[in-house]
Amino acid sequence: MSARPVVTTGNVLFSLKTFMAAMLAYYIAVRFDLPRPFWAVATVYIVAHPLSGAISSKSLYRMVGTLIGGAATLVLVPNLVNEPILLSAAIIAWVSGCTFISLLDRTPRSYATLLAGYTVLLAGLPLVVAPVNTFDTVVSRVEEIGLAILCASIVSHVVLPVHVGTILLGRIDVWLARAQTRLSVAATAEQDEARNRAERYALAADAADLRSFTTHLQYDGSRYRHAVKLVRSLQHRMVSFLPLLSEMEDLRRALARLDSSQAKQAVSVIDALGSSSTSASGISTARTDLPTSFEERRSWESLLLVNVARNLGDIVEVSRECRSLRDALKKDNAARSARLTVSRDPVPQPHRDVGMASLAALTVAICLATTMVFWIASGWTDGMTFAQISGVLCCLLATMDDPVPAMRKFVSVTLSSIVAAFVYGFAVLPMIDGFVPLVAALGLFLIPAGICLAVPSLAIVGMGLCINFPLLLTLQSHQSSDFTAFANLSVATVFAMVWTIVVCSIFRSVKAETNARRLFSAVQKSVVSIAAGQHTDPHVTHHHVIDVAGLFAAKAAKLPPTSDAVDADLMRDLRTVLNIKAMQELSKEASMLIHLKAESIFSGFATLYRLTPAERGEALRHTLELLDDLILSPADANATDADTSLFVHAAALRVCLAPEADPPSLIIPPSKRNAA
Repeated sequence: MSARPVVTTGNVLFSLKTFMAAMLAYYIAVRFDLPRPFWAVATVYIVAHPLSGAISSKSLYRMVGTLIGGAATLVLVPNLVNEPILLSAAIIAWVSGCTFISLLDRTPRSYATLLAGYTVLLAGLPLVVAPVNTFDTVVSRVEEIGLAILCASIVSHVVLPVHVGTILLGRIDVWLARAQTRLSVAATAEQDEARNRAERYALAADAADLRSFTTHLQYDGSRYRHAVKLVRSLQHRMVSFLPLLSEMEDLRRALARLDSSQAKQAVSVIDALGSSSTSASGISTARTDLPTSFEERRSWESLLLVNVARNLGDIVEVSRECRSLRDALKKDNAARSARLTVSRDPVPQPHRDVGMASLAALTVAICLATTMVFWIASGWTDGMTFAQISGVLCCLLATMDDPVPAMRKFVSVTLSSIVAAFVYGFAVLPMIDGFVPLVAALGLFLIPAGICLAVPSLAIVGMGLCINFPLLLTLQSHQSSDFTAFANLSVATVFAMVWTIVVCSIFRSVKAETNARRLFSAVQKSVVSIAAGQHTDPHVTHHHVIDVAGLFAAKAAKLPPTSDAVDADLMRDLRTVLNIKAMQELSKEASMLIHLKAESIFSGFATLYRLTPAERGEALRHTLELLDDLILSPADANATDADTSLFVHAAALRVCLAPEADPPSLIIPPSKRNAA
């Protein structure tokens, strides 16, 4: 596979627009005599994004975070400046606490909380030696950041804007096409189970990622900003589609083990549905003529056929709704369509990993504590920069499993920025007189670096060059060449990065396999809580598991082949949750005997999912026996409709739990043998 080109029209346009916004902010900052115009330049590159709506949302959250951080600075520094130890403890607690809270919110809104934390480092630490300037410094910081935000937003929305809605539609189309391909492959059994599982994880990751786009969509300049609810409704259907694919694959496998004409006919219907999915509208008009209930004697085969009919009907219906919502996005009445369509759809909450958030916050606290102690003990003036940069880096890279490789790359990029800043500061800028020549000179460096910022694989390189360069150069209205100050700033910056690498490698580096196991454990706990009878909205659980599956996809790609986490199938766990929840509702109206058997099944699943996969041998056999006991219960003339539906869901649970198992045969569970 060839690498994607770096220098493209879109990337060059993004870099030119960002440079234009940065120079506009710099010009205004100089004209209004702001003390640190280089912060305005750096902030433009911090909030830069190819999509205009994303810039607006990032700008808003950055402004909110800056205001909160500025208010915290006004409270902490003047009141505790005479107690350096206490002030340091307060700053550490604030920054690490904000980091913890931001990591619990995996939407773009988390940027506001994160910035509220490290704004205290950037604005508050320099005030320790001059607390009387606290208010003026905080106001200046808000002005510089606000100016940068305003310039970046105006340029992005006015000069050839790239709207979030347009990109979002493209991503939705790609997702739907890939989902249709997955349906065709799963229906015809053209790939092995592991490959299909990996592809479903990838679809889950893309569906969950639409949540971030939906957040940015609210700030888009196009008409799509009115269709936020419509996009959320579409995502709800996309999320519902994935476990249906997994179930269809398992049902087909179970049918293949039955040598009967009806089973072969059902397999043919599945194959036909897979063939129709290769066209954009074929699946919406596909026929699934299978029995939706058993009129005669209940058997394993009849239960399978009913589940196949329900599964294929759901696939056709969800596919039709996805296509309908996608078409509605193109229409001018998208906002009205959204109000009519999505009133029943829940707003999903992302998965929150409190443990990893706590570890990241602890790492920030340790890094800040050690650097501040060094600053106080050494008396080094630029020890403040040492503490600032190390703390900010820990905050910015807190979302990574192992931030050390990225930090090492960042060090090499920073060294390049130092060299470039030295050449510009002591050789180029002293020879320049006038704003236009200055802009031309800066553009020779910042425009190529901005192109890197637009490429995801080079984003760290672009960020390091575009942000560090103006900060190290300390762009002012009248540039001064102080080698001692430049050297101290450069040394403090590099030392801060090296020390951050040391601290993170000791406390923060977590293998992808460890995080994959944590995600797997989170889903198992969801199954246990549902099986134990804890009341949880199945729709919320549905979105939560899909969200975790999307996160798991990124980890699974890095797992070694020998890891037992490679075989984890979170879609089956989700199907288990949904079927157990449905059975719990039906058991309330079932006959007493069926109700008691269902309760035994729930207890069996709670016990089963408390164990690791390697420990489930005996518990799995016992749970299958309980399911078989319910499925093959003797026919009862007084059976209720709830009993019939329970049998169907029990069969679906059995297929989910053991799709390769032989058809059920009635075995009396050991507990009943002992009772007898």
